[in-house]
Amino acid sequence: MTQKTLDGKDVEEPSIWSDGSFAETLGPDDMKAKMRTFHMKHDEEMNFNCSICKAKISAHNKDWHNGMCDNCFNKEFFPED
Repeated sequence: MTQKTLDGKDVEEPSIWSDGSFAETLGPDDMKAKMRTFHMKHDEEMNFNCSICKAKISAHNKDWHNGMCDNCFNKEFFPED
């Protein structure tokens, strides 16, 4: 989708489906369970392992970072060109 700037130039608006985006759908039951960990820090409840490298991860990362540590999540969804 494009938008016009104040000076009339076309600017491409980024899509949520663009590279460098991560989104997932949740049902009501999933959302209620995951919201408990939404505001947790990345070092709370370190009872899980990264699905890629097996490093210890927090409950927040398990629920909100696709079960990955920050490094693997960033490499997967926000790779540097």
